[in-house]
Amino acid sequence: MAKSKRRPVRFPGDFNQPDKLADWLELSALFQADGNASAGDLERKLRQLSCANVESLIGSVFTEIDRRVLATTPAAYPFSRADTSISIKGKISDYPAYIFCLAVSFYGWKPYRGAAANPWLLFEEICGFSAKRYIGGESIVFGTSSRSGSKAKNVFQLRVTALSKALGEGDGFRPQKKFSTKDGKLDVVAWRPFPDKRASQIVIFGQCAAGASWIGAKLTELCPDSFWDQWMSTGKVSTLLRSVFVPHRVFDDKEWEFHARSARLLFDRCRVAAHSNQDIKGTPLAVRLLKCCKTEWSIST
Repeated sequence: MAKSKRRPVRFPGDFNQPDKLADWLELSALFQADGNASAGDLERKLRQLSCANVESLIGSVFTEIDRRVLATTPAAYPFSRADTSISIKGKISDYPAYIFCLAVSFYGWKPYRGAAANPWLLFEEICGFSAKRYIGGESIVFGTSSRSGSKAKNVFQLRVTALSKALGEGDGFRPQKKFSTKDGKLDVVAWRPFPDKRASQIVIFGQCAAGASWIGAKLTELCPDSFWDQWMSTGKVSTLLRSVFVPHRVFDDKEWEFHARSARLLFDRCRVAAHSNQDIKGTPLAVRLLKCCKTEWSIST
């Protein structure tokens, strides 16, 4: 098992959120020499902060860990669960999707000059794999290639036309005298085609939100119907389902349902990792994800 250099992991400012404490426990295991983090580690921190409900909170944290094992599936979840601890399973490099999502969620990221990679765009690539496997069909990462550069206008037009051709409906980009090169918040498209390749199929239009401000308006920014009506030459045949992909976790069931109603189809960290890790592991994308983890957050594999 390859391990990261031992270093302290900052404790969450809001220590009453079991999902944030579970993140801290997982990252602590990554940075420990023995690859292990325990309820005792968590208890010491909470008592130092004079937390009034230590036992109850630790119980909720391990409930969250159990949920992660179930939601991610053991094959894509990097940690083994014991009675009062977790430990890294095998090699960290076998779980690039989860490790990357954990890091970008916990530490966050802001663009800066000279950055070796953009974690937000890497997250889009992960989500493309996740959507494809979930739907059992095909996918296109739309946003990454259509946002910048001197030829952004032409790239956007070509991407819309390519998407139309892939879906078998829409008749390509609708010529317009003036238009914005922005992609209407569209990052990922996934669909499950029939052998005849004709219209009338399951289609997902997805937005990726890797930053901390994903709750609220971000969940409804993407309007698949408006995107189609604005950029495609002819009306859609298939019903478009909005989806939102985030590298975060939500512990409370009612809060999850509240956000999921807005997103329509909500992929959190565990769902993203569960449906992408198998196809990413051992690929050049996995190398880039793990390199980013090392460069940006000092997580070595």
